[in-house]
Amino acid sequence: MELQLLLILIIAFLLLGPEGMLNLATKLGELARQARDIIDQIRMEAYVEEFNKKILEEEKKMKEEVLPEDISQELKEELEDVYEGFEEEKKVAEKDKKEEKVKDEQQGKTSGNASDRTSEGA
Repeated sequence: MELQLLLILIIAFLLLGPEGMLNLATKLGELARQARDIIDQIRMEAYVEEFNKKILEEEKKMKEEVLPEDISQELKEELEDVYEGFEEEKKVAEKDKKEEKVKDEQQGKTSGNASDRTSEGA
């Protein structure tokens, strides 16, 4: 193999001469660089394609796990629970206020009666 390559180079040198060999070497170098660039570009495209494929698979898995409709339904139910709890707390607070008001009125009558008796006795 090496001998065949050497023989081809000698024949090319004899046919083309020194300047022709330089031009040939330059063109072969440019072709090699272009081939390398094309191979790199193909590798990059394959990598990007594989990466996008993985992303799509992950998105599909995520959609299968939790659908947005399920999330919105869950949030709606939780908000309804919170609202119901708030309404119940509001009713309890109103009831407590009424009870305190009744107690205050009863204490006011009791203390008012007591102050009347003390003033009468004095």
